[in-house]
Amino acid sequence: GQFASPVADEFSDCWTSRFGNRRSYNGGTYDFFHSGLDFCGGIGSKLFAVATGKVVFTGLLTVRGNVTVVDHGWGIYTAYDHQSEILVKPGDQVVAGQVIGLGGDTGRTTGPHLHFEVWAGGVQVDPVDWLQRAYP
Repeated sequence: GQFASPVADEFSDCWTSRFGNRRSYNGGTYDFFHSGLDFCGGIGSKLFAVATGKVVFTGLLTVRGNVTVVDHGWGIYTAYDHQSEILVKPGDQVVAGQVIGLGGDTGRTTGPHLHFEVWAGGVQVDPVDWLQRAYP
């Protein structure tokens, strides 16, 4: 089905960077693409699971900061990056709308936000598609 919003209503239509934008790291060439959808938000803002699933990873990564990854089955995974606090652990079952973490600015960021990713069959896909239409 259609994913719920990973952020509160006041941030659900506020995006600071979209999937696929070309990126440069440390003044280098624009050889990278933005792999998710960045939502506005502040440190401590609630982050929500977008659908039922099982938490398969939580931890600190260099670029993505504090991360939670949820397996929704059928090869669909979501990732919630730059959290100030992770409120779930691997093995936890989550449901749509459940608070799983708090917004932050951990990792490589220019300010607090949620970097939200969707993976389908091992490929990064545009999260907007999953937030705006239902999949079987």
